[in-house]
Amino acid sequence: MRNQVVASGRLIENQPLRYTPAGIAVIEFKLEHESTQSEAGSERKVQCEIACICLGKEAAKLAALKDGTGITVKGFLAARSQRWKHNLILHITDWKLAPDAETPVI
Repeated sequence: MRNQVVASGRLIENQPLRYTPAGIAVIEFKLEHESTQSEAGSERKVQCEIACICLGKEAAKLAALKDGTGITVKGFLAARSQRWKHNLILHITDWKLAPDAETPVI
C-alpha cells in the first residue's frame, strides 16, 4: 500500500526543537496550505492547516526557519498516537524551501 504526501505552504506555529530520550531531534509545526484544485469538473479553493512532525537532521534544520517561510514537504500520514487513531499527523521525511522562501507557496 502507498502512503505518500507532497504539499507546499507556509510554516506556522513552529514549536521549539526538542529531543527524544535517545537524543533524536524532533520538531512539530503546522503547514498552512492554500491552492485551487480541480474536482468533479469544477475548481475548488482549498485552505487547510496540516499538523506535521519531523525527526532527525531535517528537524534541526526546520527549527532555524521563521514562521511564514514557504516550504514544500514530503512524507507520510500516521495516527498521532495509538489512542487517537482518527487524529492524523504528517511525518516529514524530506523538505525544501520554496523558490522564494519569503512568500507563501500557493
